[in-house]
Amino acid sequence: MKTVIRCAMSQPWIEVCEVAKFARSTPAAVGMPGAVAFAMLMSGCVMTTVEPGHRGLYFEPGGRGLLREVLPPDKYKLGWCFIACTSNRIDDFDVTYSTRTERIRTKSTEGLDLDLTLSVIYRPVVSELYELDTEIGTNYYEEVIGPEFRSAARGVFAHHSYMELQKKNESIEDEVENEVRRRTRGKHVEISSVTLEAVTYAPEIAEKIRERIAGEQEAARQQAAIAWEGERQRLQLQKEAETARFKAEEQLAALETQKKVTQAESEMASIRAEADAKKKILLAKADAEAAVLAARARAEEKRAETAGITPMEVMIHAYDALGQMGGSGTTVLLGDWSHVTNFLFPHVGAFQSAFNPYATPALTLPSLGSTTAPSGH
Repeated sequence: MKTVIRCAMSQPWIEVCEVAKFARSTPAAVGMPGAVAFAMLMSGCVMTTVEPGHRGLYFEPGGRGLLREVLPPDKYKLGWCFIACTSNRIDDFDVTYSTRTERIRTKSTEGLDLDLTLSVIYRPVVSELYELDTEIGTNYYEEVIGPEFRSAARGVFAHHSYMELQKKNESIEDEVENEVRRRTRGKHVEISSVTLEAVTYAPEIAEKIRERIAGEQEAARQQAAIAWEGERQRLQLQKEAETARFKAEEQLAALETQKKVTQAESEMASIRAEADAKKKILLAKADAEAAVLAARARAEEKRAETAGITPMEVMIHAYDALGQMGGSGTTVLLGDWSHVTNFLFPHVGAFQSAFNPYATPALTLPSLGSTTAPSGH
């Protein structure tokens, strides 16, 4: 007896496992019991797997039909194989984002041919897989997205010139994307984005584009050279301006310093003049005080001299004064001293001291203008 295990893929994602045991003898030799045993050994289960990133819908053609429940990734039993395999299946949907690329030939607004390569990124709506399967089927891209995508792209690019493809690439992609979404609304699919992969122009357009690019590059080179020269001149002028400003600041600083020096000299001269004036005042005060002190000293000296005059000296001076008053050739006759008039010696301290030894001697000579000569006899 030989045991054989056979596994074959009868349908996508469906694995059929059969276990058969073959006898070395022929079926005719086995007989009826052997045929029954052979048929039982040929029976087996049918399994299928929903891969990660996929969802499934269970379909029983001879029973409940298509079930609404969305099956997550797992391994599912479809039924048994006995003589013939079960017709049950799981409709598998890839729910990850998928990308399809289409080559589209259209014309621009100028009537020039454009060969475009565009890609669309899409996926089914998981919550609407039952409606998608019943209304469109698992080949929903070929039935809905592909035709609408190509038609929308031709319609959008027909409203743009070939020059706008270089300047408004992203905005044109957005237009195509919005148009595809509008056309597939309610078809249970999600359009993520549309991208323009490549544009192939007609030969004459390609030549013009090359010429334009070459001209733009030359213009950019010249513009860069002009900008560099302008920047060099600007830096040179800025350097010269900085040098001039530095010199002006130095001159201004020198003038300010000179001004401060002049002001300081003026202040010093004013202080010096004020000091000289104060010095002169102090010297004048000192001279005045010295003169006062000298006058006081002289007065004290005169007072000391006057205190030392005797009555005899006073009489001698009196006689001399009388003689000078009378002039030459005049004779003055005097009697007793007690009859001498007092106006001759009104304030003579020495004369007073002769009669009063305790009196302080003081001498004050009378003024000549107030002296009157006595009459002669």
